[in-house]
Amino acid sequence: MKYKIFFFLFFLFLLFYLYISNLNQEMVKLYVGYGRYYETSVAGYVVVSFVLGVIITIIISFFYDIKKAVSGWREERREKNKEEFRDFLEKAKSYDLRGDREKAIEQLNRLVRKAPEMEEAYTFLSDMYTSMKEFDKATEVLELAEASLGKRESILLKKVKVYLATKSMEKIEYELKEVLRMNESNLEALALLRDFYIWKKDWNEAYELEKKTKKFIKTEDENRRFVGIRFEKVRELYNKKFEANSETIMKDLKEMLGEDKRFIPAYVLLAEVYKRMGKLNEAGRVYGRGYSKTGHIIFLLKMEDLYIDRGDPGVILKIYRRILDISPKNHLISFLYARLCLRLEMIDESIDMLNRLLAEGEEFKGLHRAMAEAYIHRGEIEKAVEEFRSAFPMKHVYIPFSCKNCQAVKEEWADFCDSCYSWSTINVKKEEFLPVESTELKTLYEGEDWDRGE
Repeated sequence: MKYKIFFFLFFLFLLFYLYISNLNQEMVKLYVGYGRYYETSVAGYVVVSFVLGVIITIIISFFYDIKKAVSGWREERREKNKEEFRDFLEKAKSYDLRGDREKAIEQLNRLVRKAPEMEEAYTFLSDMYTSMKEFDKATEVLELAEASLGKRESILLKKVKVYLATKSMEKIEYELKEVLRMNESNLEALALLRDFYIWKKDWNEAYELEKKTKKFIKTEDENRRFVGIRFEKVRELYNKKFEANSETIMKDLKEMLGEDKRFIPAYVLLAEVYKRMGKLNEAGRVYGRGYSKTGHIIFLLKMEDLYIDRGDPGVILKIYRRILDISPKNHLISFLYARLCLRLEMIDESIDMLNRLLAEGEEFKGLHRAMAEAYIHRGEIEKAVEEFRSAFPMKHVYIPFSCKNCQAVKEEWADFCDSCYSWSTINVKKEEFLPVESTELKTLYEGEDWDRGE
């Protein structure tokens, strides 16, 4: 079509030339150097210029068309190769699904040699080696990918995950900083580097990274993690420089509780601050407020220690009895009360409560262990031996704890789960205690004055 247009325009130009030539009969000289010149009419000069322009245009167009055809051929070949390489990859995946990993690895190695620019082949091969726990080979594959493709975020992150699996912690920081140098908004790298500093207990670095992460991820878990890291900074100050910073520590903990009234570690540490300052009544009130906001049993256990150490166990006994008056079927509270009675050598009351729990269907090792210890106090050794048999194998603790976030089992309560790097997530495994918490009990401990038995 373009050639038809070209010839049509050429015909119009020819008519125009004849018209101009008829109007301009005079001759002009075109000098070409060294005194040489060509003489022609003005119209002839214009035509020669036009023809030369057309010839040059045609030559350029010809080469452009050749270049376009070659590019199209190359692109077609490239797409064909991509399709072929994709078939190789799918074949390797099918071998892996069938459990023939040897053939899958052989196929992937061939693919890496044929298509060194194909990132997915490297990452899939690396993942296979990682799943087989051949971490050295996984690292070699990723280093080969880096040599062929240059530094890429995805490849560096894969290396980090291999290093995590092998606990090569010294290499993790460098690789993650490389990712963030390439893309400071890479959320995965930010989170991994933050967790690395949490593992390292470098709370200042973890805090700075969490501030950046919070700009992009606005969730309750992220807010809780931010408060948790702030808490660790305060606890570090408490452990190292308490005397000079006691007021600052109290102020920071109260601010945290203002932001998150259910953040258990801040209540516990604030009570420890008051105890260290000799303000035991204030410590008891903090435990009471903590229980009223969260219902977490750690506050009851802490109050047991506080009031028994003060020589005033009647306060905590009164608190337990008040709770049980409201919710007599709460087996967890019943067991804690029985254990407290055992601790205070109120043996008969302890055994009565433990027997009631057994009659109502409770069955866990801590219950039998408590019963055995109660019988020992009574001097009923045969019964104690029978209960110890039921408690075997003996656990270190009476009550099972776990992290509600990652389900990791814990021997005792802790404010921080080192399995999933989360705060305020460890609680009693309440499924071990058959009845659920009653509405009446929740109403009780959510009341601000529930602990006035003190």
